[in-house]
Amino acid sequence: MVGTAAEGATIKEGSYVLLGLDLMQVVDGQPVPVPVKSASCKEGIFAKHARIIRGLIPIRDAVRSVLRAQEANEPWGQAQLRLRAAYQGFVRQFGPINQARITTRTDDETGEVSETVRRPNLAPFLDDPDCWLVASIEDYDEDTDTARQGPIFTQRVIHPPVEPVISSAADALAVTLHEVGHVDLDRIAELLGRPRAEVLAELGDAVFLNPALTTEAMEVWETADAYLSGPVRTKLAAAEAVAVTDPRYGRNVPALRAVQPEDLKPSDITARLGAPWMPADVVEAFVAEQMGVTVQIRHTVEIASWSFNIHAFAGLAAATSEWGTERRHAGHLLDDALNAVIPQIFDTWIEDGKERRELNPAETEAAKEKLAKIKTAFERWVWQDADRADRLSRIYNDRFNNLVPRTFDGGHLQLPGASGVIQMRGHQKRVIWRVISTGSTYIAHAVGAGKTFSMAAAIMEQRRLGLVTKAMMVVPGHCLAQASREFLLLYPNAQILVADETNFAKEKRQRFLARAATGTWDCIIITHSAFKFIPAPAQFEKGLIDAQIQSYVDLLERVDSDDRITRKRLERLKERMEAKLEALATRKDDMLTIGEIGVDQLVVDEAQEFRKLSFATNMASLKGISPDGSQRAWDLYAKSRFIAQTQPARNLILASGTPITNTMGEMFSLQRFMQPDALAERGLHEFDAWASTFGDTVTELELQPSGNYQPVTRFANFVNVADLIAMFRSVADVVSKTDLRGYAKLPEVRTGKRQILTSPASADFKAYQRVLAKRIDAIKERKGKPNKGDDILLSVITDGRHAAIDLRFVLPGCDNEPGTKLNNLVRNVHRVWEETRENTYRNPLTGETYPIPGAAQMVFSDLGTENAAATRGFSAYEWIRSELIRLGVPASEIAFMQHYKKSAAKQGLFNDVNNGRVRILLGSTQTMGTGVNAQQSLAALHHLDVPWLPSDIEQREGRIERQGNQHEAIDIYAYATLGSVDATNWQLLERKARFIEAALGGDRSIRRLEDVADTASQFAMAKALASGDQRLMQKAGLEAELARLERLRAAHFDDQHAIRRQINAARSTIARAVTRIGQIEQDIAARVSTRGEAFRFTAGEKMFEDRKTAGGSLLSRIRLTERARQVGQWTLGTLGGFEVKMEGRSRFGGESYDLEVWIERTGMEQPVRLDGDLTPLGLISRLEYALDRFEVELTEERRSLTEAEARLPGYERRVGETFGLQDELEAKAAELKALEADLTANDNRDADPAAEQAA
Repeated sequence: MVGTAAEGATIKEGSYVLLGLDLMQVVDGQPVPVPVKSASCKEGIFAKHARIIRGLIPIRDAVRSVLRAQEANEPWGQAQLRLRAAYQGFVRQFGPINQARITTRTDDETGEVSETVRRPNLAPFLDDPDCWLVASIEDYDEDTDTARQGPIFTQRVIHPPVEPVISSAADALAVTLHEVGHVDLDRIAELLGRPRAEVLAELGDAVFLNPALTTEAMEVWETADAYLSGPVRTKLAAAEAVAVTDPRYGRNVPALRAVQPEDLKPSDITARLGAPWMPADVVEAFVAEQMGVTVQIRHTVEIASWSFNIHAFAGLAAATSEWGTERRHAGHLLDDALNAVIPQIFDTWIEDGKERRELNPAETEAAKEKLAKIKTAFERWVWQDADRADRLSRIYNDRFNNLVPRTFDGGHLQLPGASGVIQMRGHQKRVIWRVISTGSTYIAHAVGAGKTFSMAAAIMEQRRLGLVTKAMMVVPGHCLAQASREFLLLYPNAQILVADETNFAKEKRQRFLARAATGTWDCIIITHSAFKFIPAPAQFEKGLIDAQIQSYVDLLERVDSDDRITRKRLERLKERMEAKLEALATRKDDMLTIGEIGVDQLVVDEAQEFRKLSFATNMASLKGISPDGSQRAWDLYAKSRFIAQTQPARNLILASGTPITNTMGEMFSLQRFMQPDALAERGLHEFDAWASTFGDTVTELELQPSGNYQPVTRFANFVNVADLIAMFRSVADVVSKTDLRGYAKLPEVRTGKRQILTSPASADFKAYQRVLAKRIDAIKERKGKPNKGDDILLSVITDGRHAAIDLRFVLPGCDNEPGTKLNNLVRNVHRVWEETRENTYRNPLTGETYPIPGAAQMVFSDLGTENAAATRGFSAYEWIRSELIRLGVPASEIAFMQHYKKSAAKQGLFNDVNNGRVRILLGSTQTMGTGVNAQQSLAALHHLDVPWLPSDIEQREGRIERQGNQHEAIDIYAYATLGSVDATNWQLLERKARFIEAALGGDRSIRRLEDVADTASQFAMAKALASGDQRLMQKAGLEAELARLERLRAAHFDDQHAIRRQINAARSTIARAVTRIGQIEQDIAARVSTRGEAFRFTAGEKMFEDRKTAGGSLLSRIRLTERARQVGQWTLGTLGGFEVKMEGRSRFGGESYDLEVWIERTGMEQPVRLDGDLTPLGLISRLEYALDRFEVELTEERRSLTEAEARLPGYERRVGETFGLQDELEAKAAELKALEADLTANDNRDADPAAEQAA
């Protein structure tokens, strides 16, 4: 049978087979002869390749036989004998299966040495779907060109499921979760052999019936960790509603109440104009009370738009003075605040018959100041009224403080089919169970946490349980071979289809996709670059593009006509989407789509590469995250949304050790990928609404290289952070590097942190800094846009960064300076090389010691690569290599990562680093930051330059801080030139990384977080490079301390507000209690006993001594009045000395009628409830019960009075307390202001040589 093993087939599509003596390949289900080149046939494969394929076919078939026998728990010894015989015969004739042939080539012009690795025995077999399975059975050593037989030759690699020992309902529950992935009470009862009700009683609060999913036909039970997590406020409301009529849900209510999140106080919540949760009537009240304007405000949540009659502000003096300016009045600025627009004031004039325009910095700053005043006034006003504060905090808590994180535990997972050779760790089983339980997940596990195994197991478990049919794993190109091997190492019997570098060549593309579509694969593994060749269905993608274009059209309608910068940007984005639409219309539909292939889940590794998803925004020149997006991100988005139509909660799994690369602003795109419905439910699906809720943006006017100013917006802080992260962590499984140390053995970093080694600034370096300063001044003074070849700030910054490494990058002909940080690095690398040359390391697969001693090191630098020799006349890489050779390091022990292009070549290099052949490896973040497993003997890692992003540091250092490194302690070095901004930039990167880790850590106490990404303008960065002023770090420290003190002050003011409310409440309670006590005492004195035979009820002239007769007469009068819908008030009679009265009222023009009965008491009317089934005796009983409770009421009021009187003095003593840290806060603010003034004065002196000379 032809097909896949999953279909019961023995021969798979694409397999090579032998029919007699003929070599065939299965194509479209039929064996087709494989042409072989000969003297008479010029087409086909080489004869040697045919012999290799013939040799590998019996090995493949024997491997499959061993795996099938072990899986079926049948004897497998004979199959292993056949495998050993076939393998040994192949090795004798051709050598190891994974045999590598390495060739080097030196470029005659550049001298660059490149290395190519060929696998002559594996390459001919790459077209067979079991190629990677065959490759995985041996452990190949490139040094000796020998291979060892893997475990499958002699051991059992697939074990049958262990028969569970079930002694309790909890045991049976664990088995059931393993078997079907959810709670099945009937199966639990079957396993225990006990009645369902008895099992349920024993499980108790371990399981709950979910009313939102249960129907008359089917009960849906969930584990406690699943039911008592997630949106628990919503779940509680649902449980309370059904528990009234259905006793099955009675225990749900107290269980859910116990896990409700503690309500956030007003001081915990940042409320802003434009936030989607803010009711429009609250904004209207603010405008009326503070600005004196009555206006109706509309909020269209679907497009995150706020609108009102701006002209209502026209003619008001305050609109152009207190709340606005002459050129942008308060109405426009309120609109700006609500819609996240940055005001820009332009001067226009006619020149040469054309309209010219230029931003007016002074007027724009004035408008910005008024805008800030409006925003600040709202934030101060919004919490002042107690009732409003209660209402808003309730809205916010219900919408955003609604999530309780679920605790996942995969301890019950047995992972059928997985090899016993691999032991999954706790964090891996946890995320596997999470994917099974909830579907779409962001696996945010630190570098080295074993994400590939986690993803493979998650896919196979979902396949086993029928949750996924065909998954597609998308990995970086250099990780393809590793991912494929690891998948099969964990699941030897898995049916995977791997797209290597050759499968997406133009002539093979269709054939590969056809094979992918027609086979029942467990997983298709494909590279990031190949993924783009598989389209989403054109009609579906057209709908997505149309929706995006419409969002730009909606924004263009709202943008001020004067705001040409924003308009141009939106028009450019719209044009880009229209170009996509045009390309889609002309696309040839000759390729199978992602839907036609049958993929129903995408699993994307190194997902940070897809983070740049385009979005619409009113914010001009947003810094840190680009609204433009990338085609790669859009492509993934379109395909994942298509799959979501049939797999809405299981369409996408993303994995990355660095989900946030630089700024928390990237979180919006992650949430659009992972939880679009959650964003829409909260009104956060548009970026501006999201930013208004979680972002604190600032806009500064930056001088551009053209000489003009342009507003640049960036995130200064993130607010309501805990609630944002709670949303993200509801779909993300986070394991930080710190967490990982609890699961796996990682080497300790010596000294506990990265060591920064500094080098002094030479006189020549300081002189070059002055040159940079003059270039900056010249750029500032230049008018108009730069022409081609003109100096620009980016060039100044780049030159400054290179100069901090070595002046030879920027000054051709400059002599070598021994004291540079480049030479400092060389000396340190050589020292480590010398000190560790006798170290020995073992092969983790064999346990034997590698024959070559010596520890390895990595050197990272994105600057000064070999290519720099051609552009700058000097290469740091080449200098490091030549100097190390001069100091005695053999040239063969030094390698450049850039020389190894293909996957096979890279793997060969990693083996060389692990076994000691290569001891010093140089590379960039891009070439060496991901997919590099060469950690076994790494003793030190060196950063020559300072990378831009925190994620770059995480990726770089993840190469050495990794499982499998055989050192107990390692060294990480960074190099800095004193007088440059190297040290400052390292500290800034550390702060960025620390803030990102703190946020992702899920700490609910973090409400506000400074975003330090891209805080400096290009001019500020260039100035820092030209000055090396370390006070910038002092400034950042002061700002952080000031923010802390301001948070404490906010908490103090919130406390004072709460105290005043308590005083008012206590005084009100005392006054009311004193009054009521007197009234109740009067009622007790006036009451006549009706107990027993003393009962008397008087109605007019009649007196009733029988309760039932009295009740009948009274009830008859009430019902008669009710039926006649009589209007008026009547005295029904007297009981116990108190009148019983009745009043009938007509409402809404006679459409409704109310009848009330009460006992007339001192100072109050005590109502009597009238039920439809009330009996005469029941009515009298209620009246007498009310009379008997006077003493109870008196006791309650006296207790209330005592408690209030005890509370009041304490509150009164605290009211009016001053903020104890006010002096410190003011001192820090003054210090920061002085430092900023000092820095500004320095800038002015730098720009004015005369002033500098005078100083």
